[in-house]
Amino acid sequence: MTPSMMKIVKAGFGLIAMAGFLSACETLPADASTAPQANAPLKTAAASAGKTSPSGLPFSPVVEAGGVLYIAGHLGRNSVTREYAPSIGLQTAQTLQNIDATLKTVGSGLSDVVRCQVFMTDISNFAEMNRAYRQYFPQNPPARTTVEVSGLAAPNALIEIECTAVRK
Repeated sequence: MTPSMMKIVKAGFGLIAMAGFLSACETLPADASTAPQANAPLKTAAASAGKTSPSGLPFSPVVEAGGVLYIAGHLGRNSVTREYAPSIGLQTAQTLQNIDATLKTVGSGLSDVVRCQVFMTDISNFAEMNRAYRQYFPQNPPARTTVEVSGLAAPNALIEIECTAVRK
């Protein structure tokens, strides 16, 4: 995805949110009294055209505040086939590829990641996940928390990873 395919929304208090596949851009007032209210729609050309975020869900893939990039949770779904791999290792690899692609849309990459939170549906697959994860962070890996969860938003998802990155 190229920067021209992104929507950059400057919202109140100087927060910049990136939502891919949109090209409209609008600067909103930073004054708290005129900042958008919770649940109020943003007025952009893309919104008036009926477009939403790539997933259609109400969140941004990455948000930047003060040079820190907050990357929303990503799943191990192939962006072309829309399918999930059958193993935790392959889903881990796909998830990290998806995160790297999202970071590249804002001029960053996995080398800027300083923290990851990993959510797994079966912690007994920790060793397999770790082998795949290690390939993407071979040296100086980011801080990480890994927890088991009872389920994820997509039925076939075995893993979700969210990250924090800092521009260097």
